[in-house]
Amino acid sequence: MMMSSKVVTILLLSVMLSSTIANNSTTTIVSKRGKIKKTGEYKYFYDSSVRAACESVYIFGVGTSMSVNDYNELGSTISKGNRIVALVSDATPGNPIKLKGDPWIRYYNNIVTQIQDIIPACVDTPDPIILFGGHSASGQGIVTALPDVVPQPNGLVFLSPFKITKKMKINPSIPTLNWGFDKTTCFVFVNTAAKAAYELSSPNHRVLYRIDNEDNTITHCIFTDNGCGGFVCPKGKEGEWVIPAVSKSIQIFADEILDDEKLTRTQFDLDVVKDEKVLLYVNEDSPNDNTKSKL
Repeated sequence: MMMSSKVVTILLLSVMLSSTIANNSTTTIVSKRGKIKKTGEYKYFYDSSVRAACESVYIFGVGTSMSVNDYNELGSTISKGNRIVALVSDATPGNPIKLKGDPWIRYYNNIVTQIQDIIPACVDTPDPIILFGGHSASGQGIVTALPDVVPQPNGLVFLSPFKITKKMKINPSIPTLNWGFDKTTCFVFVNTAAKAAYELSSPNHRVLYRIDNEDNTITHCIFTDNGCGGFVCPKGKEGEWVIPAVSKSIQIFADEILDDEKLTRTQFDLDVVKDEKVLLYVNEDSPNDNTKSKL
C-alpha cells in the first residue's frame, strides 16, 4: 500500500525536526568566580545538562603566580558531561606563593562547609565525594596541609605537584591520581613532583601517568590555559591532547571512588597510553622501571 504524498511529507518533517533537536542539544557549562572571606578565591565549573552534577567535587589548587582564571579549559573539560564539579581554588589570592600548608588548611576547612551554599548544582547533594589536589606548588602546600583538613578528602589528584619530599606523608587510606613528566621542565624536577607523590601513596590504590616530553614540546604548565609566567614556562607547542586525557582520568577516578571500586590498570588504560604518549603505573607498579609499565 502506497502512502499519500501528504503522509510522506509529514514523516520527513518529523525526521528533520528530530534531527534538529538532537543536533542542537549542547553541553552547558556553568561557571562563576567567588571569594571566601579572609580565606581565598574559587571558580567553579559544572555541567547543568547532567543529572546529579555534584556527586563529586574536585578542589583544585592553582600553581605559583596563577589565579582561578587560568584553568578555564581544564575546569570545563573535567565537568563536561560528567557528575563532577571542578572547583579551581586559590588559598592566597594576590600572593604568588602557594606552597605553604596553613592557607590550604583554612581554605579547605571553610569551603567544604559551604559547597551547597556557593554551588547551585550542589544544593541537593549534602555529602559529595571530595577530591583535593592541585598543580605545581599548591601540591606541596596541600600535602603539608593534609593531616589537618576536615573532613579528610576521599581522593587526591595532583598535576605535577612540587616539591614533594620523603618526609611528607599521604594517608594510606586515600587513593591518589598523579600526572607528571619524563623530563624536567620549568625547574620542576621529575623526582620530586608527580613521581614522588605516587611513591608516597599507598600501593593499594594509586595511579601515575608520566607524559613523554623528551622533545620539549610539552611543559609543566600544559594544564593551564596559557602557560605560567609568560616566557618563564610557556604551555608548549604540542599537547592539545593532554587536558582531555587528564580530565578523562579524573572522571574515571571520581567514579571509581564514588562506586567504591578498586583501582585497576584496565580502568585507566586510555588511548594516550596505548599510543605511547604516556607511561601508566598503577598500584604496585614502580616508576623506576619504565619497561614494565609501557604497554
